[in-house]
Amino acid sequence: MGVKVLLAGWYGQDDASGPEAPHAWLRRVAGWLHEEADGFLESSRVIEGHQGPILLVRLHPAADDVAIVAAGQGRVVVSANTSMVGPGYHRYLCDLLHALGEALGVDWADPAITTAGVGDPTGYFHTGDASGIAPRMLTWLRDMAARVLEYRQQGHSGASLSLRAGRGFAHPGAVLTPLGPRDEAWLRAVKDDPMTGRDVFPWWEVEGSEDMGPAARLGWALSRIWTDVVWRPPLLEEERQRLREVARMLEQAWRGDPSLAYPWREWQQVLGYLGVGGTLAEEVSRRAAEAPAGPLLGYRRGVVQVTLPEGWEIQIPGSLAEQRLADGSWVARDHRRSVRVLPLEGAEGIAPGPAQDLPYEFQHRGERVQGRATLQGEPGEYRLTALCESGGHRALCVVSFEDAEEQDWALGTWRSLDHAVAA
Repeated sequence: MGVKVLLAGWYGQDDASGPEAPHAWLRRVAGWLHEEADGFLESSRVIEGHQGPILLVRLHPAADDVAIVAAGQGRVVVSANTSMVGPGYHRYLCDLLHALGEALGVDWADPAITTAGVGDPTGYFHTGDASGIAPRMLTWLRDMAARVLEYRQQGHSGASLSLRAGRGFAHPGAVLTPLGPRDEAWLRAVKDDPMTGRDVFPWWEVEGSEDMGPAARLGWALSRIWTDVVWRPPLLEEERQRLREVARMLEQAWRGDPSLAYPWREWQQVLGYLGVGGTLAEEVSRRAAEAPAGPLLGYRRGVVQVTLPEGWEIQIPGSLAEQRLADGSWVARDHRRSVRVLPLEGAEGIAPGPAQDLPYEFQHRGERVQGRATLQGEPGEYRLTALCESGGHRALCVVSFEDAEEQDWALGTWRSLDHAVAA
């Protein structure tokens, strides 16, 4: 679903010794991207796929990963969904891939001689004509608005549009997007005229320079503010860096076009968490004081549903910092609370199962998950340790907290642990 670029090509065809080994070539690709796309590069990592190693690259906070597959014998496949971000991002990515091909000797296949579905559905990558990008995006948006309306008419709620997988947010709205919630009136208007919904794309601009303009930089920052920013002073260097990026993008956008609608109150919070002062901070504070009252932006001010390894899911406060540890566990924490989940797939005998009659202090039986837990500790240091089972799946959940009054929160957090598919 969405506007998807799917490109095929070959590298190293002119090398006398043959194409470079897949992993080595992807390392060169990653190095080139770190130099050429440094201002846009969110993350990069290599995983193993069925066809060969895959370099996953994220180039915008609202985007899914761009997948670059080195399939052996010099074959390369690139896939990316661009409709989550907008026409400007589509054009930027296509231009970046052309530059990559020129720098690293990739011969991109002509879509006329490839399998159906391979190529750029907007035509831009192959022709350089950007006129087809926006209409394709708007057609997709209209179709999605119609589908969400139908979903709601069936009595469902909790719809999202273009939010990355792995996080769900408890926030009011007919549909949640990377730039905030939209109501049903917006969905109906978009179904009738999708151009009215262009505000949902963080990077709409198509024409212009290769760099992001002020509106796109503001869209970049708003995507972070809505979906990623944790609203408290940073605990991890990753969080601090994220706040710095938001502050930098907001400042660059404002200096480029001060007439845009800036999130002054949230910008003030970001600068406060970073301890930034000076003339700009004073201006932001002045504008924040004049800004209309109302709910602050940011999904992570509320509850977040996190998708964990092995199909587990859990609900946590959005203020908790998340980490994946080397032992395979996931941890979320702040200065006084922590939640740790460790899947126990194939680990027999680690802890007694819920079916055994043992003096556990708390029991839970949900629709898909059952478990038992013990609570130990003293004022200032409490720990709830639970073993959970769902079909043939098991997980250890440990919730730590300092204040005895947060026991109900700890129990609720443990009992929110769910499994997507009980086997």
